[in-house]
Amino acid sequence: MRRSRMDIVVDVLEAAKNGVNKTAIVYRTNLNFTLAEKYLELLEKQGLLENKSDKYITSDKGKVFLAKAKEITMQLETPLHNAKEKTTQNEDASPKAKQMTLQYEEPMQIAKQMTLQYEAPMQKTQEMNLQQNLLMERLIREITIQRENPN
Repeated sequence: MRRSRMDIVVDVLEAAKNGVNKTAIVYRTNLNFTLAEKYLELLEKQGLLENKSDKYITSDKGKVFLAKAKEITMQLETPLHNAKEKTTQNEDASPKAKQMTLQYEEPMQIAKQMTLQYEAPMQKTQEMNLQQNLLMERLIREITIQRENPN
């Protein structure tokens, strides 16, 4: 699964908390040097990261940003985690408890449906391209046969 830009920013800020060079950031964040350079420039421009004698250090503003990002991530993950726990714990629970559990699961199901709706046009396009390729191959074969047998 690909990381979001926010995940990468958090990883870079986390890696640079105690001051590290660019190579350490590349290794700790699992980025290549080109991509790391882009993120380092972005974070420096935003004032979230400071470059002091080839060492990158998370600024005070960056530490505040990092704390808020972690807080938001925890708030998003906690309901999902709780919903999964409730599902496993309350298999024989009352209908009301099951309904409460479903309230957390519905957004995930909607997100999956949205993903499928997004992927469906891509799949149709691929199928159409395959059909076009097969049709072109058949036409080329027929033309070749007609040239060989001018009857």
